[in-house]
Amino acid sequence: MKDIPRLYRQYHVERQDERLELFEIVRTEFCVHSFLYPGCFVHITPALVIPNATFVDTDKRVIRFFDDPRTLAFVESTKQYKEQPKLRFLTRDYSEELSIDRNYDLLISQYAGFVSEKCKKYLRRGGMLVVNNSHGDASLASIDNDFRLIAVIQRRGAHFWISRTRLDEYFVSAKTVRVTRQLLYSAKRGIGYKKAASNYVFEKLR
Repeated sequence: MKDIPRLYRQYHVERQDERLELFEIVRTEFCVHSFLYPGCFVHITPALVIPNATFVDTDKRVIRFFDDPRTLAFVESTKQYKEQPKLRFLTRDYSEELSIDRNYDLLISQYAGFVSEKCKKYLRRGGMLVVNNSHGDASLASIDNDFRLIAVIQRRGAHFWISRTRLDEYFVSAKTVRVTRQLLYSAKRGIGYKKAASNYVFEKLR
């Protein structure tokens, strides 16, 4: 058995929340070779399928996690691609200027607040945002003219699958409420919709 980093084992493997198939789908469907993951904590799963990785977080445990050579060793021994993995970790608040390239193929937003708005500038035109709605970020992307919903990804346990049909049925509020940026920032969580997905895939238009 590979030497799984302790925090990754604790927070993702033991909780059966690695979400490996999610990122396999994204890589295959959208030809993704690089990603930016603000608010990543220790969720290194995307680096197992996508070679060029930039992670951003401020948690002291995460700093030690990425400084540990065993983390890179685990990625190298588990990766699904031929290239050498390129892992970069930034100890920064993602809402501040990151001084990085602005041509990433993929921006990942998972349980970390309004990543889409703060970090879309680092995503190339035509790049993909993969976002859940735990903290309302998918809702925010749905009303952002810089993004267009092109697919949803559903989940059952560790199994994920993609759908590109009937997308107009998503982001229809279950209540009579006008979804605005102000409302979402005030609530800091996702609102209820008549139909929901595990993750949403948006294309950056400009």
